[in-house]
Amino acid sequence: MIEKLLALAEQVRTAVLSKQAYTGREILRREHGGDPHYGIDEIAEKAIEMALRSWNLPIAYYSEDRGFIRCHEKPEFLLIIDPIDGTRPAIANFESCCFSVAVVPYSACPKFKDIKNALILELKSGNYFYADADANQIEVSPSISKTSLCSKQTDVESMFWSIELTAHPVKQLIKVYGDLIDNSVTLGAVFVFTSSSYSLTRIITGQLDSHVDIGHRIIQDYPKLIKEFEKVGRGKIVTLFPYDIAAAAFILIKSGGVATDAYGRSLDNLPLITDKSIKGQCSLIAASNKKLHKKIMNQLKWNNLK
Repeated sequence: MIEKLLALAEQVRTAVLSKQAYTGREILRREHGGDPHYGIDEIAEKAIEMALRSWNLPIAYYSEDRGFIRCHEKPEFLLIIDPIDGTRPAIANFESCCFSVAVVPYSACPKFKDIKNALILELKSGNYFYADADANQIEVSPSISKTSLCSKQTDVESMFWSIELTAHPVKQLIKVYGDLIDNSVTLGAVFVFTSSSYSLTRIITGQLDSHVDIGHRIIQDYPKLIKEFEKVGRGKIVTLFPYDIAAAAFILIKSGGVATDAYGRSLDNLPLITDKSIKGQCSLIAASNKKLHKKIMNQLKWNNLK
């Protein structure tokens, strides 16, 4: 399976890195979940369509823009694809943009626990991370050292971590993890990469210790704040979608890391295909180890939102 997924990822990478991919910041549309669909996203989606058309296999796929697409009368496998996780970094020619794909047996409502294979490929470097549900270890590019997979860091004051800001009202986020930022910003570091896949794979490489995306829990617990999310999202609610994290969270867990929602619950029953409404979105707390994850959970101040 890894050969097929790598070939698909490389076709998308080639298209994205081509000169015609850098089409500026033109937004083609804002449908479905409300995340802007840029010209570079369209190029990646078309590359996927062309590649999968030639596979001649019993598959279907679900992608960020196209939604559910059946490629065979009787699909046996379903690919959950985010063609470019980190569209804005891709437009800016930064490193933090990835191709993401998770494979599950075909069903009407696949869940995270059904994932059999997953691949993340960095579009800029070509480095990849691959996990198979039946394998004990993940596979990574030769340039990535397996000896540094997931740090042992357990001190929140010196941890290196990342957060998500896209379409999130910052003043509400700060109420929850502002103290955590203040406590770690000097001895540790806080980053914003605008790509869940990139952030989660940085935990695998040991460059980061944690990644936190809490927007969806804020909406769930405090519906009165929905209007603030709509204001920042220009009329749409855009937090975290399952396809954003399906592959990367699976690979992180297979690497020995931890990934839960913002309540600390397992991702196992997270639906991978949704209508992109509020109910279909999700949250994430990821860390390199259980002890650090627990400390982060304990320092999030949800009551400050009251």
